[in-house]
Amino acid sequence: MFSSYSITSVSSLEESPARSSAPWVWFGFIFAAAFLGAEFVVVFTETEESVANLLLMFIAAGGFIYWLFCVHRFHKILHELSRNQYPIGTSEAVWKHFVPVLNLIWIFQWPKTFSDYLKERGRVRMVSGNLIGLLILVSLLLRFFDGSVGLACLFGVTLHLSAKLRKHMQLVKGIELPPLPDPGLFRQPPETT
Repeated sequence: MFSSYSITSVSSLEESPARSSAPWVWFGFIFAAAFLGAEFVVVFTETEESVANLLLMFIAAGGFIYWLFCVHRFHKILHELSRNQYPIGTSEAVWKHFVPVLNLIWIFQWPKTFSDYLKERGRVRMVSGNLIGLLILVSLLLRFFDGSVGLACLFGVTLHLSAKLRKHMQLVKGIELPPLPDPGLFRQPPETT
């Protein structure tokens, strides 16, 4: 017999709700604010240059490590959503940022895969992954001019990705099959005489 449970869309079979939660990307802005604060402290207290550079590099490295944690968590969630069918591994998403030359390609490749995955599911609207990669590249280059601005831009792009992923996760959780129709609906009405 034909029931509403026998009709399921392909996309509902492909994904299951993720067990992991999205990272707190807003925490990355604390690194940007700390970097800005440290810059002011260095300028106004006329701190020795080597100490100032060490402090600023420590904050920038902490921000970058936290950003890599966010990227790792995004890919972990995508693996859970796709039932381990997502093409980029969680550790691969992080370690390829450290390979010279490949890292320049990688900052375009993983956002494109991320964006394409969410676009294919059709639950959220995503901008092009190449545009996201370009924004990440610009953010990383801005760190050489002003570390706080670079970190703020980097976490701004990451916040956008996190918001889209969170919305997608909520929509995946909300997928439910419709209830079966009442069997009495198909009975013939009683004859009146």
